[in-house]
Amino acid sequence: MHRQGEILAAAFEVFAAHGYEAARIDDVARQAGIAKGTVYLYFRDKQRLFQAVVRNLIPKRFDVLVKSLPGRPAEVVTALLSQMYLNVVRNERVRSIVRLLVAESGRFPHLAEIYHQEIVVPGMRAMRQALARGMEDGEFRESDALQFPQIVVAPALLALVWQLLFADSHPLDLETYMKAHMEFVLGSLERVRA
Repeated sequence: MHRQGEILAAAFEVFAAHGYEAARIDDVARQAGIAKGTVYLYFRDKQRLFQAVVRNLIPKRFDVLVKSLPGRPAEVVTALLSQMYLNVVRNERVRSIVRLLVAESGRFPHLAEIYHQEIVVPGMRAMRQALARGMEDGEFRESDALQFPQIVVAPALLALVWQLLFADSHPLDLETYMKAHMEFVLGSLERVRA
């Protein structure tokens, strides 16, 4: 497993520096200090290597995380959003891959599909579970956000794009922004008591 980790670290560096199209397995092997054939022992092709890099971008899948979060649904939603800011918005590695996807997924649509399956689907599943629990418990009002959990996380995605485009020239106070995001989401989900 140690060798596989070295390959993934090298592959990330190569993809981030050169993009998907220009990245070569030779470059990954050189970056890892191993023979090209060793890369192929672990990964059949460049696409599988890219998929493994994406899968390893965040430390814990959101749908696994939600199962370990005790507490009221509002606390679970808050924890999920906090993890999204920590592991996606603030994660420079994720931003590098998102930049690559924006630049190259038009030519390589399977790249966006890999990111969708590895990162987006588990995240949406986790948020949907938290929302459903809140609605079942009566803490949250009934809402179409259950069908479209993207609405709940959209401000975090905007923050990610902002970081990509404007971090140097127009920095965002991510801590205050995140608090405002959570306040907005929880306020809109909260059941109005009579």
